[in-house]
Amino acid sequence: MLKITTQTEAGRLLFKLEGELSGRWSKELILYWQSFPGLREARAVRVDLSSVTYIDEGGKEALTDMYRQGAELLSSGCLNNCIVDEIVRSVKREVAR
Repeated sequence: MLKITTQTEAGRLLFKLEGELSGRWSKELILYWQSFPGLREARAVRVDLSSVTYIDEGGKEALTDMYRQGAELLSSGCLNNCIVDEIVRSVKREVAR
């Protein structure tokens, strides 16, 4: 299960994720992200992963798409930090090509 909480303050948008980012929840996150009002107008978008307990390949793909669109990924813990680092490195390699 995945819980998504959003907070908007002074043109900044925060998506706080809690639980597992896997299976159908990855798809739900992308649908929610794409339909969120004000996403394009936000000055900054952050995705807080500090309460995410598991991320599968679909979750990594969802986060990669969000990062490509300008979201900053905030994480804590060894595994989530490694996943975020992997996403950032892969997108930077894409851009460098």
